[in-house]
Amino acid sequence: MVERRRLWWESLLRPSDARGRESRTLAFVGCSWLLVSLKFSADAFLPIFGIGPFQPLVTITEYASVTAALLAIWLGREWIDAKRGGGPDV
Repeated sequence: MVERRRLWWESLLRPSDARGRESRTLAFVGCSWLLVSLKFSADAFLPIFGIGPFQPLVTITEYASVTAALLAIWLGREWIDAKRGGGPDV
């Protein structure tokens, strides 16, 4: 049997959680956080270079609340997993 080598970007699309299992939730949270961070960075720094501003502007309060909501999705998944008895393999 031939072992297939994984490409470097496959791990970004299929992240593993702390238990080593594939986590779709972590991929969703990671991609969402990346998009929110890019939007916040564009609103904050591109007007300095004369590009933009892009409407509506994202404030630091909105960025923090969206980031907290995304982390709540991930932590909620971990909490539900722990309640089901799917704790770390020891």
